[in-house]
Amino acid sequence: MAATKIFATVALIAMFGTAQAQRVIGQPEEGYELRLDQLTLPATASGGATMKQCDTCVYSTHVLTNATEFYVNNQAVPFAEFKRVADELRANRSAIKKTYLTLFVEVATGRATRLTLQQLPF
Repeated sequence: MAATKIFATVALIAMFGTAQAQRVIGQPEEGYELRLDQLTLPATASGGATMKQCDTCVYSTHVLTNATEFYVNNQAVPFAEFKRVADELRANRSAIKKTYLTLFVEVATGRATRLTLQQLPF
């Protein structure tokens, strides 16, 4: 009886030791924090957003699609409203220093998935 219990315990422990699960964690998108003057928006929602991460960096363009989402201060807005707000803030020199854009890009395709615009309260 004791041998059966020992055997059952060893078998149970061995079973737990052999059960393995692997999960590959991919990075579906990457984000870029930009100032207003580092991103040029297209005239329409079907164009490309062009960014320059730093003064010495090269320009890169990321295509906007029907699935691209736009947010202003955490509120979802259509592209036309996003562009209007960005253009107004870009015209205001003091607003440029306290407004940031985040461009999220799909790693596999380079397409823009989201654009967010945040005005900091200071």
